[in-house]
Amino acid sequence: MELALYHPDYGYYARGNVPGKAGDFITSPCVHRVFGATLGLQVLEAFELLKKPKDFVIVEAGAGAGYLALDILNYLAFKGFDFPYYIVEPFPALRALQEETLKDYLKNISWFQDFSELPPFEGIFLCNELFDALPVHLVEKREGELFEIWLEFRGGEVTEKLEKLTEPEILKIIYPYVPSWPEGYRTEVSLRAEEIYRALSQKMKRGLLLIIDYGYPRGDYYHLERKKGTLLCYFRHRACENPYFKPGHIDITAHVDFTLLRELGEKYGFLNLGFTQQGPYLASLGIDRVFLEISEGNFRDREALKLLVFPEGFGQSHWVLVQGRFLGLTKIPQLSGFRFSNRLKLLY
Repeated sequence: MELALYHPDYGYYARGNVPGKAGDFITSPCVHRVFGATLGLQVLEAFELLKKPKDFVIVEAGAGAGYLALDILNYLAFKGFDFPYYIVEPFPALRALQEETLKDYLKNISWFQDFSELPPFEGIFLCNELFDALPVHLVEKREGELFEIWLEFRGGEVTEKLEKLTEPEILKIIYPYVPSWPEGYRTEVSLRAEEIYRALSQKMKRGLLLIIDYGYPRGDYYHLERKKGTLLCYFRHRACENPYFKPGHIDITAHVDFTLLRELGEKYGFLNLGFTQQGPYLASLGIDRVFLEISEGNFRDREALKLLVFPEGFGQSHWVLVQGRFLGLTKIPQLSGFRFSNRLKLLY
């Protein structure tokens, strides 16, 4: 998965693949500009919580073609705000797409190849469908024992084989669930998320982490009935279960263990502030008000709004986790995006 997605020459993202109708899948920023505009309200709330610092910045990773950044910056400009925008982007092909999309805001944008290059900042870090694209360890239960899936390459063919676990942390995460799993149960464990949290803990002085992705609390993720795991591939808007089909030319993804993100937040000094599905989060933030501000209100716009908020679209499949780091506050802030629903207890 690491090679297929992130190889510097032949990886899926290095080739410049991004979400959209012409790509292999769509994400919320592809649906309608009201998604990013509504997140602009969360940016402004973070700005207020931090007492309007002069050096407030927005940081995004996994920016794709830059549509989310464009919609946020457009809405903030509409409201009379002008913030610096940092994008963490390792691939030149994607940066070129972002530069074209954001050509009207190049004075605002700074690009960084990885998190280590970011200067210390206060503001908001946001990502939409980033953690689901991180490489995972694939494990399987056989004859009462747990094995990791390894690969062999012979004669142009890819074959799987079972070997011992490579990381003790894998067993630490899934140990409580293994006894109930049936024979042949297969699932994934992501260990790469910690690298992002470690880096952000070193770079963010104060601010919010806004994470939007599809996934589950850990108990649901490793439920005994989810015996094939969540690993999926997308090619020309069709899902397939074979990650060895056209490597480097298809998207490979696994759902997010949001309990893990909650644990990592606590480990690296971030408060867990809210967790709910995308629909109630956007509704609570005020997507209806933003929609009236920026939309023409035609049939296509209304259908896009439904896709973002209703359970049949991204409204139920995607979750929002907000974590924060604050200095000088006497009480934990209550964010407006969780007025209607805060299901943070599901992650404990």
